[in-house]
Amino acid sequence: MNELEKKLLLTKDEYTFLLDRFRNNSSIVKQINYYFDDEKLSMNRQNITCRIRLKDGKYKGTIKKHTSTDHSTEIEIKVQDGIYNNAFIDMGLKLQGELITERCIILKDSFCEVALDKNEYLDHIDYEMEIEYAPSHEKATQSILQNFFDILMRRNGLLSYSSSCTQIPHVPSKSNRFFKVKAAIDSKS
Repeated sequence: MNELEKKLLLTKDEYTFLLDRFRNNSSIVKQINYYFDDEKLSMNRQNITCRIRLKDGKYKGTIKKHTSTDHSTEIEIKVQDGIYNNAFIDMGLKLQGELITERCIILKDSFCEVALDKNEYLDHIDYEMEIEYAPSHEKATQSILQNFFDILMRRNGLLSYSSSCTQIPHVPSKSNRFFKVKAAIDSKS
């Protein structure tokens, strides 16, 4: 399956502002991503994420190849028994940690879904807006992202970025952010 998404990192204040303003009656859903890799984090270095997601009491395994800034390809893998008996363990990979996301969908239509995420991992918290979209609607999705970016810039300047930031910057995936923090922690040990 192909996945297209655009992201915007947020401060806690920006996340709270957007959540208060656009949440409507949407609920916040919790999901846990368990990341697997070898000791050298070889999969991550190749832009491959090996993940098992727990959502609504169900496990789903995915190998995700990040091929460009916005694009990735996902292959579903078999999960026999959660995080302890699965194809990643069979491949010799080990559980590297978990990332817990509290997600609120603030906009959903036929071509895109806009979510606000609070992510907790490795004693770290970050916030983001994520827009998943259909391939034929990249221009409309970019416009939606730009509108949210402009709202935050007009509000107080986008606090996550420098005040001279006029274009929406590239935001690494959740897994890339997770493994960057993990590498920094491991280098100190």
